[in-house]
Amino acid sequence: MQRSFVYDHYYRYQEITDILKGYAEKYPALTRLSSIGQTPQGRSIWLLEVTDTAAGAFEDKPAYYMEANIHAGEVTGSMVVMYFLDTLFSNLSDPAIRQLLERYTIYAVPRVSPDGSEHYLTTPDYVRSAPRLYPYEQRQPGLHKGDLDGDGACRMMRVRSPYGVWKIAPQDPRLMVKRQPDETEGEFYNVYPEGVIEGYDGLHVPMAPAEFGNDFNRNYPIGWQEESQQAGSGAHPLSNPETQANARFLLSHPNVCCVLDMHTAGGQILYTPGYKSPKEACPADMALYHALGRMGQQENGFPLLNLYEEYMPASHPQTCGGFDDFCHFLLGVPAFTIECWDLAERAGVEVHYPPKEDKSEEEELDCAVKYLKWMDENLPEGQGFLPWTPFEHPQLGPVEIGGPDYKFISQNPPIPFLEQELEKHTRFALRLIRTLPRVVFDQVESRLLAPGLYEVRAVVGNHSYMPTYVFEEGLKNKALPPLTVTLEGECKVEGDARQTIGHLQGFAGIQAHNEGMGPTTVETEPLCKEVRWLVRGEEGAPLLLTCQGGHIGKVQLKAKLGN
Repeated sequence: MQRSFVYDHYYRYQEITDILKGYAEKYPALTRLSSIGQTPQGRSIWLLEVTDTAAGAFEDKPAYYMEANIHAGEVTGSMVVMYFLDTLFSNLSDPAIRQLLERYTIYAVPRVSPDGSEHYLTTPDYVRSAPRLYPYEQRQPGLHKGDLDGDGACRMMRVRSPYGVWKIAPQDPRLMVKRQPDETEGEFYNVYPEGVIEGYDGLHVPMAPAEFGNDFNRNYPIGWQEESQQAGSGAHPLSNPETQANARFLLSHPNVCCVLDMHTAGGQILYTPGYKSPKEACPADMALYHALGRMGQQENGFPLLNLYEEYMPASHPQTCGGFDDFCHFLLGVPAFTIECWDLAERAGVEVHYPPKEDKSEEEELDCAVKYLKWMDENLPEGQGFLPWTPFEHPQLGPVEIGGPDYKFISQNPPIPFLEQELEKHTRFALRLIRTLPRVVFDQVESRLLAPGLYEVRAVVGNHSYMPTYVFEEGLKNKALPPLTVTLEGECKVEGDARQTIGHLQGFAGIQAHNEGMGPTTVETEPLCKEVRWLVRGEEGAPLLLTCQGGHIGKVQLKAKLGN
């Protein structure tokens, strides 16, 4: 597919703003640009809505919500959203893209935390979610990461010390291995992040707690825990204006059927529950996740992992207050988290799920060797592992600074690998949209019973994969309305013009097996339903049929009485 923009750098806030405004100006019949909130530093949290309004309003269609940078430093995610939008607008002549925009609405929020990402991209600092002090109101004692040598990156510094636990590896002088318990002679080092020590006592180098400790992905009201139980959770659920903004938008848009939350790094497709075991979740919801996740695996090659059982280490399996759990349990829709950039896989490092917590020293060294080899083979000189270079530290004296720029090698892909990462996740996103429920009027007919009296019959069906309620978890929420079908027009309806028909299953609910002598099909819930009315009126009188409820938005069809 064609693209209109280049992906040779990570976009800053103003560039994203200009591109989104450009789409809104160039395609007024397809887009609506708005700010769903303002950050403390005065930046807009942009939302671009995309659909073919000639085929229906934004809120009248099943919708797909895609966002990124709930974690500020994971800027690959925002690039995926921008690449996805670029793919849509650069291929409007493609019948498949046009059909997608006719049937569905796309809500895109490229950067939930524009303050955090801007700080991350313009300073050497690491930012989890936002560049504001939390949970401490003042800078705390200890070593704070920073760029001392002015090369624009926070690397590592090794300090020679008789108390050191590291020594230079014989395999490669850039690597370090642990000092053996019986080693008493030689050159030993301690290795710290590059930075300065607040309140240095002349002896000890403790790590300071992170200044920017907010974690927006722990700030949602499902499974939320206070700071002592869940680091970064905030003063209370939705205590941050950024999390309030996307929660408020999603709660006010019940036509959202599926959420894709873009993160880095690791190379995984993650699905909920995250704060409790999937064994407690609805089996049909888990089956839906597995079917949709397999499409993701086909496109990006990542493993499909449950957040609680497989992604988190066994010693702490919970992620409390997560955005994806908020979508699952409060909104009743599936929410995939994509951890872009599979550096370990590319480097040939063996990955375990759940993560292995007791690696031997030999395993750790093997990983280091493989990462170093990958950098040497794939990155230009000066962009991988920088050699250890002497530097006069203002507090520690002679040190050596070196190592990789973790921000753009480990956390985010180096630029030569960026576009290939964006393209494969865009393929998954495009496929995922087509699984949303699509309700249509399959049949509408009227039969004359007596002069001026007609029976109007309509068959309403769901032609897509997801059911109209999407998740069984959503049925527990009494706010999710059942489908209703309403008949209006220049006629008089005998009885109720609005009839409730419950929900329509998607073809996800059909039991299909192919074993023995051939395939079988077993329908368990209806994919279509019939509705009838008695109507008085004149032949040819205009009729309007409307189906709404669930997560489908609103579907309408015009007809005529007696035709």
